Parts: sequence; C-alpha cells; structure tokens
Amino acid sequence: MTEIMTAVFLGICTVSDIRKMQIYRFLPLIFIAAASILHLVKRDLTAGDFFAGIVFGGLLLVFSWVTREAMGYGDALVVMACGAALGFMKSFSVFFLALVFSAVWSGTLLIVKKAGRKERFPFLPFLLAAQICGMFF
Repeated sequence: MTEIMTAVFLGICTVSDIRKMQIYRFLPLIFIAAASILHLVKRDLTAGDFFAGIVFGGLLLVFSWVTREAMGYGDALVVMACGAALGFMKSFSVFFLALVFSAVWSGTLLIVKKAGRKERFPFLPFLLAAQICGMFF
C-alpha cells in the first residue's frame, strides 16, 4: 500500500518537476503527514526506521544547501517524504537506484553530445522509475 502511494506521489511530483523544474514544497510536507498517520494506524514501520528515513532526506537538504542546489531542495524534500513512507532502507535503495539511472542518462547524453557537463535535468523521473523497479523486484 505505501509503495503504491509513494509511486503515485512521485508521479505527481514528477509532472511538476518536468514541466517547471520545481516542486511545490507543500506536496512533500502533506505526504509526510499522510505517511505518519498511515504508519500510526497500520504500525507497519518502526519509529526508528521512520525517523531514519526522514533524517536521510534532511541530510540531503543539507547537501543541497552546501552544494548551492546541485541537487535541489525540492528533490531532497521528496526523498525525505519517501523516507517517511518507506523507511530508511527502502528509501535509500530507491535513491541509490535513481542515482544510477540518472548517471546512465547523463553519461548517454554526454556521449552523444546532446548535453554538457553543467546541464541540469529533473531528478524525480529517475526516483519514480526506481520506485517502480523497487515495487516489482
């Protein structure tokens, strides 16, 4: 249930990320609240795993600030929301797989000379693809 809910959330955020290269910051905050309520009712995630998932996203927020948004604040907030819904290990796995997908994509663009080193592209489609892969494997 939470995996599907997370995929729908990522799909909604992906549309915004592709169209405007920005994420409405209230969406991840609403999703964190909804995931919190769901976990309180279902008791399917330990408190430690829940908070570790949120802290992981918080560390990405710090990374965004340090790197002057090499990874955007919105992307980090979405990862934080995924951490609240999926827990630390699943959200870390999804994030790592998304990094692999984005590295393959950017490497391909560099090889075919369709983009330069400093090119920016939306990250959330890769998170969505990683979440969908994680649901099936």
